[in-house]
Amino acid sequence: MTSSTVPTPETTARSLRQRQAWQFPVANNLTFVVSVVVQKTFLAGKVLTVVLGCGAFTYAHAAKTCTTADYSGIYAFSSVGFLLQLPPEGAALLGTISQSGRFLPDGKGNLFIETNASYNGIVLKGDIPATYSVTPDCIVNFDLVLPFPLSAPSKFQGVLSSDNRQMSLLLTEPSGTVIRGLHVKQDLRFCSTPDFSGSYSIDLYGTTNSPKNLAGRFQRIGRIDADGEGHFKASTTANYNGRVVKEDFTGDYSVNARCYVTLKYTAPAAAGSENIVINGAIGGHGEVVQMMILTDGWGVGGSLLRQQQ
Repeated sequence: MTSSTVPTPETTARSLRQRQAWQFPVANNLTFVVSVVVQKTFLAGKVLTVVLGCGAFTYAHAAKTCTTADYSGIYAFSSVGFLLQLPPEGAALLGTISQSGRFLPDGKGNLFIETNASYNGIVLKGDIPATYSVTPDCIVNFDLVLPFPLSAPSKFQGVLSSDNRQMSLLLTEPSGTVIRGLHVKQDLRFCSTPDFSGSYSIDLYGTTNSPKNLAGRFQRIGRIDADGEGHFKASTTANYNGRVVKEDFTGDYSVNARCYVTLKYTAPAAAGSENIVINGAIGGHGEVVQMMILTDGWGVGGSLLRQQQ
């Protein structure tokens, strides 16, 4: 009578390795096939079934391409950055720059920019025309002359994402300036007060020159609740140049037909009891607002994001 040999883990592994079948077809979709390997071994009188793997895995992501027509419609935007170098006559503007408004590209290489801007706390209106082109890899290149008081030829570059509904943007020329922008496509038309309602997270940052005892870098996070009738309350945490304070406040707001939201409130006494105005355009169907503080002395921008869609 012949005695059976109980496989050891080493002999079982060796047997399984010998039966593996790997295929690496050379194809555009890089299909990777692993065959089914089932090995039955007897260990201590019991059947052990080992399954190494099965199925086919496909790695196929067609590269997205873009044309000039893919950038069209209306985009709400905000940006925050720093003017680091300017001619001597522009020295008073050195510091933080914040902006908000709308980009209106026509899908043919032309656009109009509606914007408010704060130059080191000096807030000015600055609507301007511009031109743009879009590369196949969805890079958008802008050519424009910055509005007064800068009045300088400039180039921006952005990259489209989320099916052309969002764009991150930076300034490439002239040198000496760092600006980061975010654009969100606007779907609403002819807005009114109820289009801004519900709970939104607050994400604002930049610098402030006022009040003097709190001047410097600034950041605010928190939550704002809008009632859809022109009133809001906010619960926030603010950082004034390293000094963190809890700030809750209430105020009023309005929404115009072009989907701009304007918030007005009085800052807490510890922050100087200053009258603050925040303005920006709605993005999407009301789920985001790209904003900046319009009060002189502030260079602050950012977003309000609806907490529940």
